[in-house]
Amino acid sequence: MRKLLVICHDCYLMQPQGTPENGYMWNRISPQLSSPNQPYSLREALAQAQSSRIGSTARALRESLHPILRQKLELWEENLSTAVSLEVLGIIDKFSVAAASRSISTDYAKLDCVTSILMGLLSRSQPLTFWKAFLPVVYNIFSLHGATLMARENDRFLKQIAFHLLRLAVFRNDSVRKRAVVGLQILVRNSFNYFKSTTRLRVMLTITLSELLSDVQVTQMKSDGSLEESGEARRLRKSLEEMADVRSKDQLNDCGLPVTALEVAAEGSTDNRWSWVEVKHLSKCLVQALDAGLEHALLGSVMSVDRCAAAEGFYKLALAYAPVPDLHIMWLLHLCDAHQEMQSWAEAAQCAVAVAGVIMQALVGRNDAVWSKEHVASLCRICPIVGTDIGAEVAAAEVEGYGASKLTVDSAVKYLQLANKLFAQAELYHFSASIQELIIPVYKSRRSYGQLAKCHTSLTSIYESILEQEASPIPFIDATYYRVGFYGERFGKLNKREYVFREPRDVRLGDIMEKLSHTYEAKMDVNHTLHIIPDSRQVNADELQPGVCYLQITAVDPVMEDEDLESRRERIFSLSTGSVRARVFDRFLFDTPFTKNGKTQGGLEDQWKRRTVLQTEGSFPALVNRLVVIKSESLEFSPVENAIGMIETRTAALRNELEEPRSSEGDQLPRLQSLQRILQGSVAVQVNSGVLSVCTAFLSGEPATRLRSQELQQLIAALLEFMAVCKRAIRVHFRLIGEEDQEFHTQLVNGFQSLTAELSHYIPAILSEL
Repeated sequence: MRKLLVICHDCYLMQPQGTPENGYMWNRISPQLSSPNQPYSLREALAQAQSSRIGSTARALRESLHPILRQKLELWEENLSTAVSLEVLGIIDKFSVAAASRSISTDYAKLDCVTSILMGLLSRSQPLTFWKAFLPVVYNIFSLHGATLMARENDRFLKQIAFHLLRLAVFRNDSVRKRAVVGLQILVRNSFNYFKSTTRLRVMLTITLSELLSDVQVTQMKSDGSLEESGEARRLRKSLEEMADVRSKDQLNDCGLPVTALEVAAEGSTDNRWSWVEVKHLSKCLVQALDAGLEHALLGSVMSVDRCAAAEGFYKLALAYAPVPDLHIMWLLHLCDAHQEMQSWAEAAQCAVAVAGVIMQALVGRNDAVWSKEHVASLCRICPIVGTDIGAEVAAAEVEGYGASKLTVDSAVKYLQLANKLFAQAELYHFSASIQELIIPVYKSRRSYGQLAKCHTSLTSIYESILEQEASPIPFIDATYYRVGFYGERFGKLNKREYVFREPRDVRLGDIMEKLSHTYEAKMDVNHTLHIIPDSRQVNADELQPGVCYLQITAVDPVMEDEDLESRRERIFSLSTGSVRARVFDRFLFDTPFTKNGKTQGGLEDQWKRRTVLQTEGSFPALVNRLVVIKSESLEFSPVENAIGMIETRTAALRNELEEPRSSEGDQLPRLQSLQRILQGSVAVQVNSGVLSVCTAFLSGEPATRLRSQELQQLIAALLEFMAVCKRAIRVHFRLIGEEDQEFHTQLVNGFQSLTAELSHYIPAILSEL
C-alpha cells in the first residue's frame, strides 16, 4: 500500500512541498527519523518510514504519522479510490457495449462479470463524483442488457442496486438524493419495458425498503424525552414522493441522461409504456410502508398502555407489506399474538384467517392445491381483508429469499385450525363451521379418514352450540360496541375523528370510560387535561375549550343487514330476533333523546328522538379492535312517533315469541320463561302505566288537538293491536303453565283487564274490539 500511495501521489495536484515553517513536517515521531531542521513532505515521510521499516503494517504506519499528514493521506486514499472506481465504471461501460455486440466471450446468461463488479463498487462508500458518473453507466448497461439484468436469475443484483439507491435517498446532499430518485426511475423504466408494469418491482422495492429501515434511524429524541420523526425518515419520504413527480424528469439532463431516458416504447411502436399513474401508486405503496414503520417506532413504550394503537401499528405494517407474502404473514402473526394477549379472540381469529388466506391465494394461483377460487371467496366472506383477485401478484412475489413458493397446504391448514380454535373461544360458532368446511377438502383429497372423522365430530359439536345459542331465551351477544369521539390537539391524528370500538360482551359503559381515561390521561402534558363528555349530543369542536381534550363515549347497537333504520320502533329486541349467524356488522346506531326547548328529557308529548347511524371502514369482527367512522347520518322522530314506536316494539316482541317455531317439547320451558318475561313487562299492573301514560299524553286534553288525523289513527291502531296480541299471548301462556304458575297467570289476567278498563276511557271501541 505504501508503494502504491507513493507512486499515485505524483498523479495528484496536491503535492505539499515546503519548509519547516509551512507545517508540512513529520513531527518528531521517532528520535531516529526526526530532526527540527529537516522538512518532510508526506511522500518523503512515507519513503523514510519504508526504508527504516517503521510501521510493519499499514495501520502502524498510519498511526505513526503526524495528524496533519494522516489527514492528507486519507484524502489521497479517497482520491485514489475515486479514480479507481471511475476507471472501473468506464471499463464496465465499454465491456457492456462489447458484450452487446457479442464480440467477446462472457457469461451472457447472467452477466456475472458486470453485476459482481457493480455490487462490489456499491458496497463501498463513494463520493459525489462517482455517483455523477454512475447513473449514465447504469442507464447504458440496462439499455443494452435490461432483459438479462431484470430476469429472476439476477434478483440479488437488482436488490443490491435498489438497496443502495434507497440508501442514497436518505442523504442530506440534495445532489446525491436527486440522483437516487433518477436511479429509481431508471429501474421503473426497465420494469415497464420488460414487464409492462411495476408489480414485480414493487415487491422488490418493498422488500428492500424493509431491510433498509432496519439500518436507518427513523426516530429521534425531542427535548421533552418523546420521540419524533428523524431527518433521515423525512428525506427518504421526500425522495419516494419525488420519484412519482412529473417534474422530476427535468433533472435527467443534470444527471447526464438524455431527456428521453424515461420513455418506454416497444420495438416498432411509438406508444410510451411509462405510466405516471402506476408510478404514483408505486410511490404511495412505498411511502405507506415507511409511514407504517415510523408509526410503529414512534409508539415506543406506549404500546404496553395503548393496546389499540399497538394493534393498529401491526395492522398497518401488515397492510403495507401485503405485496410480499413472507412479510405480510410475519406482521399478521405479530398482530395475532397481540390480540391473544388481550384475550381478543375474535380479532386474533381473523388474523389467523388472513394468514391462511394469503397461503390459499398463493396455492390457488399456482394450481397446486385442493382449493379453488370459490374457497378463497368463502374465506373472504369471513375476513374481507383476504382478496379474491388471484393473478400476477402471486407470481410477482417470487423474489430471491422471499416468495410464495415456501407456502404449503399444511401451513394453510395449520392456521385454519388456529382460527377455528380462536373463533370457538369467542363463541362465534358459525365462523368455526365455515372454517371446518374449508379443512375437510384437504383430508378428503388425502383420504385421511381419521382426520375427517375428527372434523365431522367437531362440526357436530359446533352445530349443537349454534342451536343452543338460538334456543336461549336470553339473546346471544358476542360483543358490545361503543362509539368514541376524539376532540383535542393532543390526540394527534385521532383529533376530530370517530371510531367504533368492539369490546367483550361484559364490558359496560363505565368500564370503557375508565379504561380509555387511564390510557389517554397518560398522554396529556401540563398544558392539557382530559374530559369525558357524559352524553351523546352533537359536538361542535369549535366551541370546546382550548387546552382540554375531550372523549365522547356512547354505547351503540349493531345494525342487522335487512333492518329498517327508519322504523320508529325501539331496538330493545332487535338483536334477539336475528339469527346468530349474522354477526358481521359495519353499521351501528344510537338514539339520542332531546326536546325542542333545549332540555334532554321532557314529558312524552315533548320528547323527540334523534337516531344516528354510523358506517365504519370495514366490518366487525376485524383485525383490529376499533374501526374509523367514515359516514354518519341522522333522522328525527316526533314525540307521537316515539310513542307509537314504543307500543309497536312491545307488540313485535310478543308476536315474535308466539310465532317462533319450536322443534320439540324440550323447547317449551325456554319459551315459557321468555313469554312470561315479556308479558310481565307489558300487562302487569305495576308496569302498564307506560301504555296509559301514552294515552294521557296524546289522547286527552290539549295535546290530542295537536295530532294530525293520520297520527291519531296510527296511535289508536297500535294500541288496539298491542292489546289483541297481549290477549292472545295470555291464552298461550295458560296452555304452557303448570300448577306452580297459576298464581302468576291470574296476576297477568287481572293486569290485562285493569289495563283494558283504563284504556276504554280514551278508546271506547277497545271493549268491542277485544
